[in-house]
Amino acid sequence: MDDSLPERMEQCRSLTDDIDEVTAERDAIATDIGAELAGHVEAAVADHGASVATVARSDRDGRFRFEARLDRAAVVAALTESLPDGFVVSDLNDDGSLSIEWTGSGRIPTGRNHDAVLKAIIAEETVVDEDGFITSVPSRDSVLDRAAEFGVPREKATSRMERLVRLDMIDVDDGHVYPDENFSRV
Repeated sequence: MDDSLPERMEQCRSLTDDIDEVTAERDAIATDIGAELAGHVEAAVADHGASVATVARSDRDGRFRFEARLDRAAVVAALTESLPDGFVVSDLNDDGSLSIEWTGSGRIPTGRNHDAVLKAIIAEETVVDEDGFITSVPSRDSVLDRAAEFGVPREKATSRMERLVRLDMIDVDDGHVYPDENFSRV
């Protein structure tokens, strides 16, 4: 080494300062990107997220009861259309949270978008009791039909469903679709 120990120490400090500056710049850019993506999610929820259904009625007093809920499948489908190229909804978790992933500039990851829509439909239509046991799951045909409503061609939805089976994200048994061990990934 030609440089003295004090010179190398100064060089180390200078590089550390550079790292701190670049890290702060990266964090600021990432915060802006996150805010813009959150705007896309917010718009999708505002425009497509509400699902209202009549859940009960009283014949005696003319009272109707409605349930409003977040239609996660519709939100994910809307996001697949509105996200900038290169971004995809990569995961929809059991708690309704979702992950948006950068896949590369100028890429439109159509297959992964279709996967996200299928997973959202399955999550939306899977009923779990208070003990965490699955009590009801959607039929394969109902998942494919709903995917078609969101613009996923049935043939593509079928092949993407087969892919999700291979990845142990879902299981198709006796015409019904069950979440599998890798269904919800954080």
